[in-house]
Amino acid sequence: MTRRARWLAAGALVLSGCSSGDRKELQEVEYNCPANAVEIAVLQREISRFEADSGIRIKLNPFSGQDKLYAMMAAGKAPDIFYTSSTMRDRLAAEDRILDLRSVSRGDSLPGRLWPHVIENGTSVDGGWYSLGNWEFTCGVYYRKDLFSEAGLSPPDSSWTWDDMVSLARKLTRPPNPDGRGGRYGIFIGSHFVEALELMNGARLPREMLLLKIPAESADLYRRYIALMDEGIMPDLLRMQALGMQPAQLLENGKVAMLVEAVPNQSLIEAMTEPWGVAPLPRFPGKEPAYFRSASGGLSISASTRDPAAAWKALKWIVTQASTYQPTPVLRDIDFAGGWEKRYPQLRGNGFRQVWDLSLKHNGGDPRFFVRFSSWTSGPILERLQPLLDQVWARKKPVDSLLAAVPAINSEVRRELAVMAGTTTLKPEFREKIEQALKEMHDNSAL
Repeated sequence: MTRRARWLAAGALVLSGCSSGDRKELQEVEYNCPANAVEIAVLQREISRFEADSGIRIKLNPFSGQDKLYAMMAAGKAPDIFYTSSTMRDRLAAEDRILDLRSVSRGDSLPGRLWPHVIENGTSVDGGWYSLGNWEFTCGVYYRKDLFSEAGLSPPDSSWTWDDMVSLARKLTRPPNPDGRGGRYGIFIGSHFVEALELMNGARLPREMLLLKIPAESADLYRRYIALMDEGIMPDLLRMQALGMQPAQLLENGKVAMLVEAVPNQSLIEAMTEPWGVAPLPRFPGKEPAYFRSASGGLSISASTRDPAAAWKALKWIVTQASTYQPTPVLRDIDFAGGWEKRYPQLRGNGFRQVWDLSLKHNGGDPRFFVRFSSWTSGPILERLQPLLDQVWARKKPVDSLLAAVPAINSEVRRELAVMAGTTTLKPEFREKIEQALKEMHDNSAL
């Protein structure tokens, strides 16, 4: 064959390979990813492998806020995959803006690999599964081992109680020097973790509450929390602001001896150079333990996605294979604690696995105020409740004033809920649930 003939033959092969019949069209799926440069860089490196294996291209769109997401939806340009909080999920589902994941996961092995509570957390009142959680954490009490040793104290374990914690905090507290320097508080508990301790004190709060309820166990815990500041064994919140440090810095610098924080907490683990350990939250005598586990949201698929099957495949890959999110705590067939111990060897024998396993065994759910209430009433409740809470935590108002405000807050919420019940754009299954709840409220108030 002459050189010219070889060129012509090669050209024919190239042209035939580029023909429309043989070209594989890639389906593009847009993912509203966290606006984190490190995560984005890792995802960008790995997306090409997923694309080659699946024929699906993932386009990353750094998340820029809930308002931007709603604007994209209104313009008919919603991303295919995006994060939904538990308080926005029901409303989006009721407005038919997100897919019921049961419609795309039938016959797939993934649902069976998930912890049952992961599916439960993403399920709405109509029985639909609308979001897949992609992260979870619990919380525990981090402590400085060296400060315990210096004081001749044994470190805490899973049997310790609230009274034990207070006793240890007293013994670990040190007054400042005459020049005002030095000094140490026994413990610090941020106000955003008070709700986790409500569970341990026996408060049982149903999911997606329509009205504000503050059980006696919760009020008791609030008073105990404030007493820590009154006694001076915990810095008050204003003092924390004056110190200008993150909680992990307070522990590292010895400003506090114990600290309630998230488990795992990557920034704390990486920052700590002093010897430390972590213990479960303290128990309350006579109360069954119920450890906090976050359940504030997950990833949803837009109802307007062009290819639901492709979006589901991309969602599965993001949650279960993208290395930046591994090991994932949502799968029950992997050793999550072991994965973190491999990444951070200092976690081995440091209490981390015990805290994690207890939170799975005695899963109390997520009682945080910003996820405690339903999609329909979270905003109306929190806009009235949060200012009162801030004043209570600042010790400007007593806990009783918070309890006294509950009926008035609920009265306003009922009015707004009645308006919501008349919204015709909601799917009937959701509107009927709201109407039923209003009827039950009316019947109970008449008793």
